[in-house]
Amino acid sequence: MMGAGKTTIGRALARALGRRFVDVDQLIEERCGVRIPTIFELEGEAGFRRRETGAIDECSRMEGVVLATGGGAVLSAENRRLLAQRGIVIYLRARAEELYQRTRHDRNRPLLQTADPLGRIVELLAQREPLYEEVADVVVDTGRSSVPRLVQRILPLLQQCGKPVVAAAELPPLENP
Repeated sequence: MMGAGKTTIGRALARALGRRFVDVDQLIEERCGVRIPTIFELEGEAGFRRRETGAIDECSRMEGVVLATGGGAVLSAENRRLLAQRGIVIYLRARAEELYQRTRHDRNRPLLQTADPLGRIVELLAQREPLYEEVADVVVDTGRSSVPRLVQRILPLLQQCGKPVVAAAELPPLENP
């Protein structure tokens, strides 16, 4: 979910694992040359979600990466399938009030540009949490823990997971490279 710490924790986890970090939202912004709110404004959420699925397909083929997706990526069954098949999925869980405190001053979150951002977070969480839980191999409550402490909690969970994932060489070619 937005504000859960995907980028911050993802970067730290990638460092701890000696892997490359890729943020899908940042990749989309770099390729489009505009911020996500502008993409939402010009193409709507559906247009953004199409771009997101293409980026997830591409990035989930990379080996040795820690990948952060946007909080709404789970809304697409295709994204859930790609992520579940190609990697170990970590759900960084946080309460609505914590997410609100972390995002309340961020104007780069188009879904929160409403009169009641906390209410919107509660709605989004109710819609998305079952999907996060469906696809997650590992669930970590972020709460008020520091980033280094969260990474230290995640590392043994990844080792215990033991999930086999599809190697990039075994995947079909990209539909729209």
